[in-house]
Amino acid sequence: MSDCQRELFGIRIDALEMDQAIFRLLEWAREPADRCRYVVTPNVDHTVLLRDNELLQSAYDEADLVLADGHPIVWASRLLGQPVPERVPGSDLVPRLFSAVEPNRELRVFLLGAAPGVARRAARNMAETWPQVKTVGVYSPPPGFENSEDECELILGRIALCRPDVLIVGLGAPKQECWVYRHRTQIRASVALCVGATIDFLAGEKCRAPLWMQRAGVEWLHRMCSEPRRMVKRYARDAWVFPQLVMQQWMDDHSQNPSRQ
Repeated sequence: MSDCQRELFGIRIDALEMDQAIFRLLEWAREPADRCRYVVTPNVDHTVLLRDNELLQSAYDEADLVLADGHPIVWASRLLGQPVPERVPGSDLVPRLFSAVEPNRELRVFLLGAAPGVARRAARNMAETWPQVKTVGVYSPPPGFENSEDECELILGRIALCRPDVLIVGLGAPKQECWVYRHRTQIRASVALCVGATIDFLAGEKCRAPLWMQRAGVEWLHRMCSEPRRMVKRYARDAWVFPQLVMQQWMDDHSQNPSRQ
C-alpha cells in the first residue's frame, strides 16, 4: 500500500483531493483506449455491501482509483487514524472533470445507464454547459442486461464503435462496479467512472441536495425524503451496520498495535 492510500473496512482508498483526482483522470483520458482504467467511489452503503459480495470485493481490489464518497467515510478515516483529505463524490467529480477540460481540447464521453431518454437529455445539457465535452454515445440497458451475454456484447460493441475517452456508468451499485470489473478488458474507453445517479443529475431528472446539506454531511436525508420507498430501508440498514464496521476496525487496529491505546 502506497503512502497516499488508506486501508479502511477492507477497502483500499486513495487519499486524494478532488483536484488531484481530476488531474489524474485527465491524464488517463488522453491515453489510448487499449486498456480501460476504472474508478469506484465507496460510500457507507458500499462498505456494507462489500461484506457479503465477493464480486464487488474483486471489483474494488482491481479498481485503478478508489475515491471516498460520503462524509461518514471521511469522518471514520480520521477517527481511525488514516485520514482521507476530503470527500470526492462521483456526482461532483464528473462535472468538475468536464469543467477542467481545456477549451482547445475535446473530451469524448459515452453515457451508459439511467432510464430511456434521460442520457440524451443529459447530453443536451452537457453540450450547453461544456462545449468542449462531446457526447459520442448514450445507451440505457434493459433490466437484467448484465445476465445476458448478447446484451453485454451489444453494449461493448457500441462503446468500441464510439471509442470514448471517458465512459460514465450510471447503473447503481453494486451492478455498475461488477459489470465494469467483469468486462474491463473489453471496454474500449480510456477511463470508466462508476458514478451512480450522476447521469440523472446531469439531465435534471433528479435534484442534488442543497449545498448546505452537502457540506453538513446530511445529503442522505435529502435523498431519503426524495425516494423514501427505496432509501429508508437502505439507510436504516447502513446506520445499523456501519458503526459496527468502524468499531471492529478500531478494535482490530488497537489489538495489533497496543501502543495506540
